[in-house]
Amino acid sequence: MSTRTDDVVVPDVEPPTRADRPEPPARPTVAWRYWPVLAILAMAGLLTWFSLWSQGIPLGGNRRLSHLPLYGYFDPVFTDWTLIRLIPAALLLAAAAWAVTSTRRTPTGAALALIVASAWVTSLAVNLIRGQSALWQGVSTTTGTYYTSDLHFIDEYGVRGFVSHFPSLVTHLNAWNGRTHPPGVQVFLWTGSKIVQAQPFVFTTVLAVLSLCTAVGAWAMARSYGGERAGRIAAVLAVAAPGPLMLAYTSMDAVFATFFATAAAFFVVGTRRRSMALTAAGGVVLGLATFMTYATVFLGLATAVAVVLETRSLRQSAKLLGAAVVGGVAVLLVLRLALGFDVFASYRAMTRSGSHFYPYWMAGQPAALLIMAGLPLAALGIAGLIVKVPGARRPTLPAVLIVAMLIWGALPPQVTALRQGEVERTWAFLYPMLAVSAGLVVDRWTHAGSRRGRIWAGAVVALLVVLSVAQTGVVQSLWDNLT
Repeated sequence: MSTRTDDVVVPDVEPPTRADRPEPPARPTVAWRYWPVLAILAMAGLLTWFSLWSQGIPLGGNRRLSHLPLYGYFDPVFTDWTLIRLIPAALLLAAAAWAVTSTRRTPTGAALALIVASAWVTSLAVNLIRGQSALWQGVSTTTGTYYTSDLHFIDEYGVRGFVSHFPSLVTHLNAWNGRTHPPGVQVFLWTGSKIVQAQPFVFTTVLAVLSLCTAVGAWAMARSYGGERAGRIAAVLAVAAPGPLMLAYTSMDAVFATFFATAAAFFVVGTRRRSMALTAAGGVVLGLATFMTYATVFLGLATAVAVVLETRSLRQSAKLLGAAVVGGVAVLLVLRLALGFDVFASYRAMTRSGSHFYPYWMAGQPAALLIMAGLPLAALGIAGLIVKVPGARRPTLPAVLIVAMLIWGALPPQVTALRQGEVERTWAFLYPMLAVSAGLVVDRWTHAGSRRGRIWAGAVVALLVVLSVAQTGVVQSLWDNLT
């Protein structure tokens, strides 16, 4: 519809709301110059105290968590090669962070490629702390008790036979991971193993790079909330955190995080632009991710809440969410017809945790997640969910998803089917969400108008990267969390 005034056709376009118009940038106040530093110091003190206090908490048969609250064995390993490898890698990632955040001259595509490549080199150095076998031990295609120990079922049944018979095969699987996830993980790993043949290091390197592409999703979300520089800062922080760097070579949860971040980015940008095509694309990615993890339901629910909160229009929300549902259901229907994937039957057959409920984990799980997020994400990411950053929109979807997971994790495992004490791995998709929030805070904190000021602002981002990588090196040197 349109109206005619003096022979000029004026389209009936709804004017942007105040929430859609970003506030003009301004120099940080005195409080903004100092409180992020104090927040990081406070978080460091809190997590250190909690880790020390945790040593006296008895948890029955949870012997694996001998040095709480992190998953794994307390097994300090330190050699001269640790620093020789780690320091240059940390400086490389910090230099990349400085280069892409202190100036806009580097095109976005090149900037993201540089971030991912530098993060891969750093992850390689981090995982070498535990020896070369760490580079293929986690997702080994030949040994171990991970998903790959059950790939022989695909050789025996074929891809479609394995997927269609998966509900009845669950109890016969060797890997606990396989019994608690859909069959898509094994299909994905089996396909990759056939491509690389007997070269597990090549395969795990591909998986590591894929997992570090969470930087792209974090950039897209933070850019939508706060602009290009906030997006680049979020991308850097998303892959400089201990969790992503340590898990890239050892856990499929890091790969799942890329699917989550990509789907969430489509939802955030699609909601911002009121684009049904983008939210439908997000639904497609989420549908593919559901072939590998049931946790996608949490992102779906968080997206529904976030879209309603941001659009403040039931009609607009219905359109955007309807498109997302159509995209996701279409993928699941294709998987059903092509491979016989029955998501409901597979979920009902899933092995559930029978562990006892220990109230400790109501605080222990968030603490472990924050330790593996690294101090910049732990302090500034949480702060960004609470504090309204001037000039930026609130990161609604990350906030809703993080709060939902913390509430869910506080419930008894008989209800949630979660294994208490390893959410820093299984919730790896929360790291890019924290990075989005932290990116908005750091962008505001380091805002500078002059060229010299932007250079120093980039140096602050680089310093945060060094802090994260240093913490990564400490954690990786103290805990054996590879198995």
